[in-house]
Amino acid sequence: MHKSIERVTGMKKFKGDIEGKAFDSTTVFVETRMDDRNGNRRGHCTMDFNAGVSDVFDRLKEIALPSEFEIEWDTVTNGNNVQQIIVDMHPRKAEARPIASGTSPEAPRSAVPGSRANPSA
Repeated sequence: MHKSIERVTGMKKFKGDIEGKAFDSTTVFVETRMDDRNGNRRGHCTMDFNAGVSDVFDRLKEIALPSEFEIEWDTVTNGNNVQQIIVDMHPRKAEARPIASGTSPEAPRSAVPGSRANPSA
């Protein structure tokens, strides 16, 4: 496992059942640097990562996004595919601010510094 500082642009949760099968998850969207080594890509995109159950979303729902978080990562496999999952995440104190009542949960883009490199790169 390792930790990194990342710019989180969004989160979504789902808790319910589909055709009798129970689901409970949080997906976190992290700004990720494009692989520009071959000169055909540049900039950033947003990648989604599993962050566990919906309680993660509920614990962080008052933090305005985008915002920087300290994220603890783990790399897992099913024997065929490798992926990174979020084990734990906490807003950076300097960046985190609660959503003001009656306002949108989105932070102005100028309020958040640039993103960090993809932790899997």
